[in-house]
Amino acid sequence: MSLPQNVDMDLWLSVREGNRNAFDAIYHRHVQAIFASIYKMIDSRQDAEDIAQEVFLDLWVKRDRIEIQASLFNYLFSVARYKTIRHLKNKSLLPKSLDLLLEHADAEDLPLDCVLPGDAGLHQAAAVFNQEVSQLPPQMKKVYSLYTDEQKSVKEIASILDISPNTVKNHLAKVGRRLRLTVGRLYFLFF
Repeated sequence: MSLPQNVDMDLWLSVREGNRNAFDAIYHRHVQAIFASIYKMIDSRQDAEDIAQEVFLDLWVKRDRIEIQASLFNYLFSVARYKTIRHLKNKSLLPKSLDLLLEHADAEDLPLDCVLPGDAGLHQAAAVFNQEVSQLPPQMKKVYSLYTDEQKSVKEIASILDISPNTVKNHLAKVGRRLRLTVGRLYFLFF
């Protein structure tokens, strides 16, 4: 572990105990990098500032429940990534087919840049996603469509298609893996 990570982890342990000065130190160490990564994606200074503030507010409010696995910065970056994706989704800037990915993706799977900047990137991402979905096996495509387009529950899908709920979950997990791979390919293509 490098010296900065040691410092971060020492500060984090103090934050977990309620030390406000340690929290302020973490904030000042990382807020610019977190803000920059968000701003690069949404191109709105005010929204990027708001999201960055939410990241650090969550860190303070949820400090007793948060377990840092790798590094504090990686954790903050992952939280920023998902808050940014949710922000874009709520503003209808993401293709709907990313809903499943957001629900099934692990926090460490993808870099924040997986959401492509600008409308052109988003349209290209949507086209790639739509192509990937169109190539799904028929039963898997039905499950995916019912889950994302019609927002049916696993139990409802199982009933409609006369299959077990475990089969539905397996199909959704496979689709999630495929979409994560697609996002990974998009990341390397654009960055």
